[in-house]
Amino acid sequence: MGVSSQPSTLRLAVSEGVLSPQLATLLALQRAEEPETPILATEVRQEDLIQGLEDGHYDLGIAISGPTSLTLDSQLLWRDELAAAVPRRSPLLAHAAVSLTELLRYPMIQSYPRVCEALSQQIEALLAGDQTRVSCTSGSFELMALLVAAGYGVGIASRTRILQARDWGIVMRPLAEGAYWIGTSLLRPTSASRAAPAISRFARRARAVV
Repeated sequence: MGVSSQPSTLRLAVSEGVLSPQLATLLALQRAEEPETPILATEVRQEDLIQGLEDGHYDLGIAISGPTSLTLDSQLLWRDELAAAVPRRSPLLAHAAVSLTELLRYPMIQSYPRVCEALSQQIEALLAGDQTRVSCTSGSFELMALLVAAGYGVGIASRTRILQARDWGIVMRPLAEGAYWIGTSLLRPTSASRAAPAISRFARRARAVV
């Protein structure tokens, strides 16, 4: 079923890995300013989010920035710097910033989906095909943080989320090579841009959240 011109409920798909204080602020703003248009939020995999938007199952999506379909409009909302997540007693804490070479001396807990293509390519080049140095692949930040805290390896995630999880037993260190960024984007079908004023109002509120 396609998107109606005046949806009574906005069906919002949220991809794994984008839950953030900014998203909470956006949803609170929507509820305060337009309570007559409630949000039905569903957490889905990134690929299911894109397919669901194309098929008309969702009105809007909030996802990790990256390649999308030509049938979708993408609007960058927020971005955060990527950093290293290391255990609380790691020798890496002797460094104010950690190089990828130093980081990859420890088992890597890789994230999925790839949150930064440029960083992923550098890591793969340093690994040189040696997958024995990859401890496991994590489908969520929570699993990655748990494994890092337990000493199974190190990971890379958004700086903000690592800092929020410090009570779990993980510590953030900047990447010495410089800033790599993860973006969060608002996605909507191109056909919905003019069809539903409620969708446009939600997009305007999203742009106002910093």
